[in-house]
Amino acid sequence: MGNERPRYWFPLALLGFAQLIVVALSFGPPWSGGWFAYAPATGGQQFLTQHLYGVEMSRENAIALDASVSGLGRNDGWLFAVLATYLGTVLFYALRARRAGNGLPWWKVLAIAVGGLVGILLADLVGYWEFDMDGDVRSAVLLTVGLLLLAWLDRSVPVLVVAAAFVLCAVVLAQGRLALLLSSLVVLAGAFAALLSRPKAAAEGD
Repeated sequence: MGNERPRYWFPLALLGFAQLIVVALSFGPPWSGGWFAYAPATGGQQFLTQHLYGVEMSRENAIALDASVSGLGRNDGWLFAVLATYLGTVLFYALRARRAGNGLPWWKVLAIAVGGLVGILLADLVGYWEFDMDGDVRSAVLLTVGLLLLAWLDRSVPVLVVAAAFVLCAVVLAQGRLALLLSSLVVLAGAFAALLSRPKAAAEGD
């Protein structure tokens, strides 16, 4: 373990690429909740009535859905990037520990993974209902807390620096896609710096 590079390169890289995927997907066509409203009628009066009813219901549902999504104020997919990064990090650290001979039983790893996911979702809901925080801000805060925990776990000052730069780019300096892009570049820079750093044993031997 002494001649290996910092482990935190993986969660930083995973977060950076996950957010870039979210940015790329955000340029796609928006999903429409009333897709069946535009289907042409193909039968008699009964089918025509059903289609007209579907048009009215689909419009109401689409309006309600748009209102709820805009109320949440979230860039599509950012929360999923949070969840994916957490799961990937738990699995990565569990595999690394098992290879080192001090890994946890898989049922404990599963409990940590599921418990963490539930905690993230509950924290997101609390931020929305109790503090009226914007969805993107909630995601950025959750990720910043995760980076701080990662810095504590690895006793890493560089990760603390990454966390400070991350929240600066994701909350203070930019919003929306630009916030995602800038914060992605920050964590990817931290990941590449970790990969390019000298292993501990080599640094101590000089």
